[in-house]
Amino acid sequence: MKTDRRTFLRAAGSSLVLGIVGVPDATAQRQAAPPSFPDVPNPLEGDVEVIAEGYIWTEGPVWVGGEDGLLLFSDVTGNTIYGWDGKQTTAFRAPSGYQGFPIPDSLREAGSNGLALGRGGLLLADSGTRALTRVDLSTRERTVIVETYQGKRFNSPNDMVLARNGDIYFTDPPYGLTGVRESPIREMSFTGVFRVTPDNQVHPITDKLSPNGIALSPDNRTLYVTDSTGWVAFDLGADGMPTGQRLFVASEKVQGARGDGMKADSAGNIWTSGRGGIYVFSPQGEHIGFVPISGRVSNCAFGPGRYLYVTNDHQVVRGRIRTDFPGGSPIVY
Repeated sequence: MKTDRRTFLRAAGSSLVLGIVGVPDATAQRQAAPPSFPDVPNPLEGDVEVIAEGYIWTEGPVWVGGEDGLLLFSDVTGNTIYGWDGKQTTAFRAPSGYQGFPIPDSLREAGSNGLALGRGGLLLADSGTRALTRVDLSTRERTVIVETYQGKRFNSPNDMVLARNGDIYFTDPPYGLTGVRESPIREMSFTGVFRVTPDNQVHPITDKLSPNGIALSPDNRTLYVTDSTGWVAFDLGADGMPTGQRLFVASEKVQGARGDGMKADSAGNIWTSGRGGIYVFSPQGEHIGFVPISGRVSNCAFGPGRYLYVTNDHQVVRGRIRTDFPGGSPIVY
């Protein structure tokens, strides 16, 4: 389903639209051969269907508003958040990240990336502003939550997850910056994972990973982060800080695939994007499901009707989760 461009123009302004340029770099677009897992079941009832398309790079899906709500997702390079209400897709907020015009050459991804509900609104891993921000769902007004650690600006916050007590955990790779690790505007000397308390105090979880996606177990005692080695798990103490770290799933166990965005269902299974589709891991790290999807799969979210929504390159797709999939019911959204 194509985005209604007239709605986009009304929301964003024609000068903004004309100023949006750039696509993910050629290195990111090159794909290895898609994996095959003949002994791993597909947790969906059938093939995925395309529900929205025509974007530059989709990311950060989240379902908002219960049974009659809508799916929000980011077009990171297009600097816009869109909403799909089951029939059509319209711009929810533009710009979603960097607020100026034109977008400076120093930014590779000027918009929001990961999205989450919390703190009375929509939380944004704001790659363009290099901050965590919040958008009021009614007024669409935007406020900055945090943008520095020890006086230095974050690289480009990528993804986040909210704990029950209001803590926000987020990843901070440099992927939103032109030149990535070699960007001259970087202030951080590491790529970290951080925790932001309800009173907006920033605490580092680790400075030793190349992080991207992030998820929390249902009991909020295990934090999952994607890394160049695969998927890493942190055991969390009562204070929300790590008491231990372990390799949850090694990349070699899934034919060299590495993860991007991910979500945990109510049974504690991890649904994570990776090369060739969506991988499902049990809480013990067993590979129990695989949804083959072509293109560059970035992230996923759950919605009413047992639907799994997946942001995938220039589009968004969805499929219905089988009722007999182990641990697949109920789904958190």
